[in-house]
Amino acid sequence: MTAKQSIDKKQLDALIDESLGLLKKDRDREILLRRYGVATGRTQTLEEIGKDLGITRERVRQIEKAAITKIRQQANHDNDLNNILVALTDKTGGIIGFASLINELDASGKFKPHLSFLIKLNPKFTFMDKNENHAELVFLSELYDENGVKNLHEQLVTVANDFGKPVRFDKLVKKIAGTKNSEAMQEIAKASNDLSSLDNIWGLSIWPEVNPKSIRDKIYLVLKRGGRPMHFTEISTHITSLPANPKKVTTQAVHNELIKDGRFILIGRGIYALGEWGYQAGTVADIIEEILAGSASFTKEDIITQVLARRQVKTTTITLNLQEKPQFVRSSKGLYSLKPGYEAGASKRRRGGRSK
Repeated sequence: MTAKQSIDKKQLDALIDESLGLLKKDRDREILLRRYGVATGRTQTLEEIGKDLGITRERVRQIEKAAITKIRQQANHDNDLNNILVALTDKTGGIIGFASLINELDASGKFKPHLSFLIKLNPKFTFMDKNENHAELVFLSELYDENGVKNLHEQLVTVANDFGKPVRFDKLVKKIAGTKNSEAMQEIAKASNDLSSLDNIWGLSIWPEVNPKSIRDKIYLVLKRGGRPMHFTEISTHITSLPANPKKVTTQAVHNELIKDGRFILIGRGIYALGEWGYQAGTVADIIEEILAGSASFTKEDIITQVLARRQVKTTTITLNLQEKPQFVRSSKGLYSLKPGYEAGASKRRRGGRSK
């Protein structure tokens, strides 16, 4: 039996039968098989088993614990499977996600109960079950304990949060206290529900840059990665080809989300940018008003330059606004300013802050 080859079910069954043979009572063997889903592929609760056998759930738990302890202490774990599991786990620094382990062994899903059961019976390993914080993890008992692994996971989440933005994994690891193995840390991160990665960049799972879920998140990611304004049809095309959660979306759905979310600023005909880039919402006239706020006055060329830094429009549109809007006046020196007594932003407030 070697890695990257299909696991021989007969060998797995033989190892399980050998281990269960150490138990004297059929009931004890039945409880383990049902608890770990080895026979049917479906694990059963303490309460379900207790009801069927006519004993309390606490008694089922006691029998399970005692049976596992006996097998871990008395079984011969020196076999081919053990050697492969040790080698694979050692290769990733002594910790490996159970999903990664299954992938390495090229096992089909139906063998997962057999493998998890045999690992839990082996004192060389600790098997951490899935919980609200992470998926299943397997690690070498001589190198790690559950509290230590939990602490490493907590540190990773804390450090990622402290960075406040997605970063390369090596930057996260450098901030972790004490001696640590980068491969082992990455296995913990891969199994984490609190951390996600995209294109080898890691961050909190709630961040759309590494774990985009909604259409709005994906719009943000496309614009953020593109680093430039885009037309909504182009954004739709990029969303469909995203490596994370690729999904075909309609241009209308994308356009609707762009309109609703204040992070996205319309800066031209169907062209949107991120507000964090310095772009701002409003009509061309609104932007000119803000440029000329107070007693400021600029040449037409200066105003055009400043407007184009915030919006993608034709220069003729800017010129027409300067010439036709009554709030803008031109001095004999060719400088534009706001009409005396006119308050910048007045027209925008009258519209309720909406762009038109």
